[in-house]
Amino acid sequence: MPQQQEHAPLSRSDFLRLAALGAGGLGLAALPGCGSKTVVEGSRRGSVVAVTHGPQDATRVMLALVTASRLPKGDNHVWFAIDGGELCKKGEAEKVTSPLFAKQGNAAQVIDAIRAQGTAVHI
Repeated sequence: MPQQQEHAPLSRSDFLRLAALGAGGLGLAALPGCGSKTVVEGSRRGSVVAVTHGPQDATRVMLALVTASRLPKGDNHVWFAIDGGELCKKGEAEKVTSPLFAKQGNAAQVIDAIRAQGTAVHI
């Protein structure tokens, strides 16, 4: 028959102290990987922007496209996935505008600017 051990009740302050120590330890364990840079194929550098929203969420579409148009030079890619693939149908990108990005025009104009920069566009 196993012996029953009596434990002192854990107070709220003790619990919070232990939780903070545990969370701090997890943060320190993840810290070494935060500053590392992964290099693929030598000195190849670039960015990937995924457009996953469709015409029904024009502001998010335009935010992704405007971000892609402002990327520094490099091996950059824009991927249209999930609902974002609808924008690749003929005439659909022209219909997408956002009041927050009125100066940039419609999605088709921003996509043309992205392609003019040499950024690869994928579906």
